[in-house]
Amino acid sequence: AASFEVVLIETVGAGQSEVEIAGAAQTTLVIEAPGLGDDVQAIKAGILEIADILVVNKADRPGAESTTRALRAMLDLGHRTERIVHHGQLMTVPAANPRVDESSAWQTPVAQTVAINGTGIAELAEHITNHLRYLHQSGTLQLRERVRIESEMTDLLRETLLMRLLRQTDPAHLGALVDQVQLRRLDPVSAAHLLIDLSFPREEKQP
Repeated sequence: AASFEVVLIETVGAGQSEVEIAGAAQTTLVIEAPGLGDDVQAIKAGILEIADILVVNKADRPGAESTTRALRAMLDLGHRTERIVHHGQLMTVPAANPRVDESSAWQTPVAQTVAINGTGIAELAEHITNHLRYLHQSGTLQLRERVRIESEMTDLLRETLLMRLLRQTDPAHLGALVDQVQLRRLDPVSAAHLLIDLSFPREEKQP
């Protein structure tokens, strides 16, 4: 990316777009803060599943230790996962990489930092370096890259086919199908299939 060896991608919040960023990043850091209820938010968003490294920032504030303990407890209750593409969507599932057994799997660390004065930054950088080393040695880096490429190709294919379909569709046909769905005479799935059949007629099989 732009000829840089290291690229940082920063997101805000814990929505679906933030979860999806794991598909583009080799190492994903999830940063929490004490006293904000972020541990509960992380569970709801499923964001812990994509974390390669957990960071409790503002660790000099009250509640930092309890937040750290809560995150470690949630990690202990979890299991090793990996990222796959299923029906064009990036998903986190139980790991099945035959090269990596449970004993040598990456153990997500929980780091504490105080960004305003640099406390814990060196240790965090070491965690990032260790994770990159793990990705190379376990073969996981190649697997994640393949997943990323497949996901990108699937998204492009979906977008290209949709644009081609809309260009080839007679607006009158589309409007008629919308009317049928609105009148509850046709469900959206059936209407979509009819639209595809109209735009891409199937070839009759030769006897």
